[in-house]
Amino acid sequence: MSTNTTETPRERLERLRAETADRKQAASAAPVVESAALPVRPADIIHAKLTGTTFATGRGFMSASHVTKAGENIVVTQQLIDASRDAGGRSWLRHLVSEEAQLAAWREVRFGLGTAPEGVRTWNRRGDADWVEQREAARREAWSQPTAEARAEALAAVEKRFGPAPTTSVTLNTTPDPSIKLAEEQQAALNAGGVKHVSHYTAVEPGQKGDRR
Repeated sequence: MSTNTTETPRERLERLRAETADRKQAASAAPVVESAALPVRPADIIHAKLTGTTFATGRGFMSASHVTKAGENIVVTQQLIDASRDAGGRSWLRHLVSEEAQLAAWREVRFGLGTAPEGVRTWNRRGDADWVEQREAARREAWSQPTAEARAEALAAVEKRFGPAPTTSVTLNTTPDPSIKLAEEQQAALNAGGVKHVSHYTAVEPGQKGDRR
């Protein structure tokens, strides 16, 4: 003898909720497979080519993030790789496969593979705040050298690395001062009328009375 059980609307709603939760849990636990292998793996090193690139270092809405400094080395960790994936499981690290891929994705080259090479640029562009600060620090170091020969060599190295100082221009205001023009007109009017201003002031030693005529 079989017994038919009728599912109430509330029971059906609860069952559907449970099934949805199970599917979400299974999806989150399933490994994400990239269409192509990432160009980096845990323990690899990449270096930043620009200052100001921000990327997440953890999962979740309130996770920490890192802002790059041009020339710094970054150690790739599994946590960083996990945090680099979007909702579809795609990692931004895949763009590091080439400079062309980065240009296509970001219109700029933000990272390089491996440690930063010797003498890598540590500012975004000539004349920005980092460039000015680092150039001035290098010049102070160059001027602190003990001999004229060493100073000249160090200053030449600064010039080679940073380039010449930015040119500055000063625009002089050539607009005539209206008060001067007015004074000149008043003086011309007095001269035309035969009247000239004469000063009777004479220097007086302290403690003496001047001529009050």
